Amino acid sequence: MKINYNKNKLIDTCLETYYATFARTLDTADFVPEKYNKKILAYIFKNMKRQFRKIDKADRQYQKGVARKEREKKKARNGQ
Repeated sequence: MKINYNKNKLIDTCLETYYATFARTLDTADFVPEKYNKKILAYIFKNMKRQFRKIDKADRQYQKGVARKEREKKKARNGQ
């Protein structure tokens, strides 16, 4: 199985952003009511899931492009 470095890079970038956002919410845990903190965390998680769907879509497009280039290379080599 081939390691998908493109997707790993995208996921790392996404997680770094969301961990930074989550860290900012930890500072508010002492003086913001728990009900609002739960809403904030649910919002962060919902957006993170949406971002992962975008990552999957972008990666599928990237992988299709890589596969197309490989087919073109193979076709060019066989045509010579």
